[in-house]
Amino acid sequence: MDKIISFRRYICGYEDFDFSELYRGCTIKNKKLPVNVFVTEHKKHGLMLINTGCSKLLKINATAFSRLLTKHRLRFRDEDSVKNRLEEDGLDPIAVKKVLLTHCSPECCGGLNLLPKYELISIAKVLTILWLADTSDGLMKSTLPTEDTPTRAAGIFKGKSFISDYFRWVFDIFGDGTILAVDITGHDKAMAGFFLTEKNIFIAADASIDETALTEGLIPTDKLLKQQAYPDDYLSVLATLRRLKKEHPEIRILFSHSENVPTI
Repeated sequence: MDKIISFRRYICGYEDFDFSELYRGCTIKNKKLPVNVFVTEHKKHGLMLINTGCSKLLKINATAFSRLLTKHRLRFRDEDSVKNRLEEDGLDPIAVKKVLLTHCSPECCGGLNLLPKYELISIAKVLTILWLADTSDGLMKSTLPTEDTPTRAAGIFKGKSFISDYFRWVFDIFGDGTILAVDITGHDKAMAGFFLTEKNIFIAADASIDETALTEGLIPTDKLLKQQAYPDDYLSVLATLRRLKKEHPEIRILFSHSENVPTI
């Protein structure tokens, strides 16, 4: 019996993208895509979230929050918070036992303080940036977890998996091979992807806007590359994901803004 019991997503806001400016030769001007928080349940480790979405706590720095909404064309209302989504799903936020963090952006860790008690897990590079508060010009300082929040960096994966053929560094979240983390730094100064091995689902965070760049072979424009922390690494990760999709079509690669997400 699988240890990963379920998988679904909460939509915690939307973001508008002009693909005609971001990809060469693309004619799609306005594409409204969701801000996803992925929800999964582990037989041993309980209910967990992959990222948390935004929260009204970000509004404490009103000027920076306004810049965020404008720059990213983000549509976020207070009722879009992960806390509201949990409660709409009949769950108390205290039920969340783990939060897996892909990277330190307002749409990923902006809702951490809406959760009363959890363990925060990622690769060491992501957690270092988070704890140094090296995040979006101080925008997220009000949402950082408290100092007594249990935090753990995933250890090196010591088993065997084809995923090691694609990524140099592979980490094991629970030590049982059910969720593997990989370093997909490029979009941000540090970023993790998570592979749910039993479900063949790969969460690739913001390594691409959505699957279109994989399925249609879209080429990023200079404008899109300038938005990345490390443009060369961004292109390298994108090429790796394309190869992974081609050679392992059974894997569902999902992004923070994927429109179509399966419920399992």
